[in-house]
Amino acid sequence: MGKGDGWDAIKDVPKDSIIYGVNDACLRTPEVTHTFHMHDLKDFHHNQVTASSTRLMIEHCQEHPEMPLYTVRRYKEFPNCILYPLEEVTDYFKLPTPYFSSGPEYMIAWAIKEGFEEMHLMGLNMSSHEEWKEQKPGMEFWLGLALGRGMKVHMQWKQTSLLKTKDDKLYGYFMKQWRNY
Repeated sequence: MGKGDGWDAIKDVPKDSIIYGVNDACLRTPEVTHTFHMHDLKDFHHNQVTASSTRLMIEHCQEHPEMPLYTVRRYKEFPNCILYPLEEVTDYFKLPTPYFSSGPEYMIAWAIKEGFEEMHLMGLNMSSHEEWKEQKPGMEFWLGLALGRGMKVHMQWKQTSLLKTKDDKLYGYFMKQWRNY
């Protein structure tokens, strides 16, 4: 779960679901069961724009030690902090080099490695200019790996730019893309 348009579709997910949330998404809903904050919390905390939400996320994680918090390094303040197993994931996928351009990609990679058969992307749209340019290719790489391994991937087609061409048309056919689900 991200924080973009459509994140609130979480209410439609079965109550016993495992829900991965990126950064401070856990503040939006108690349904988040695992948090992935793939920034150095010490550095991220000093940015004025994100300092308040990072502080609240830190407090939330300290109040909920049962919720795993995946990060880029260990923090003694968080008993629930898990160092993201980057080498293990890279080796599992036999990647020539780690390829991650955004936090949600770490969640997708871990879900594939953990053997999930189905994934719902909520609030992860890659629609802003920065996301489109810098993060969309990485997201689509990991979604391609998930789909190629037989995972069923659900997306919010109206909000997302993922798995869409810029003009929503198939190259060479000049016809609109369609959605199988």
